[in-house]
Amino acid sequence: MENLENIVEAVLFTLGREISIDELSKTLEEEKEKIENAITKIAQKYNGKCGINLVKVKNMYQLVTNKDYYEYVNRFIENTKKQNLSTAALEVLSIIAYNPKITKSEIENIRGVNSDFAVNKLLECGLVEEVARLNLPGRPAAYAVTNEFLRSCGINAIDELPKFEEIRIKDEQLLVSDFEENNKNITSEE
Repeated sequence: MENLENIVEAVLFTLGREISIDELSKTLEEEKEKIENAITKIAQKYNGKCGINLVKVKNMYQLVTNKDYYEYVNRFIENTKKQNLSTAALEVLSIIAYNPKITKSEIENIRGVNSDFAVNKLLECGLVEEVARLNLPGRPAAYAVTNEFLRSCGINAIDELPKFEEIRIKDEQLLVSDFEENNKNITSEE
């Protein structure tokens, strides 16, 4: 196929979503090796020097805005900007990120409060998705984070998230330093 690199680039640009080499190969009726070569050439073309980058997420590829130019693009989309996530939604998002295939009831057991609104907001934003229906009474949905979440975090896979234990230790260190700082201020005021 002539111009395979340009064809793959056009498909990636037009779809605006991630796509696998298998999907490209099947749809374009071309050998996987040739698709991989085209992807390699596109990656070299967009090696951070352009306004667009080719990113790989879970063995899938997508053309995205170069992070260096995000603030300029953001100026144009500010009018349609999504609402910021609430603290509750961020809390639920972190629970789902660290516990793939978790149900709403399990999330609520961890948080101690109803999480319907937060889960629905995250689904609406495309940061989490239903990945399974468990074989339990009521067939509850199980949730996991999406590729959009990974892209937003600048990571390729969920295992690149900081380890939970490391976060807990850093939080404890911050609490201790805050406590010491507050006590220092109290004793200096006396």
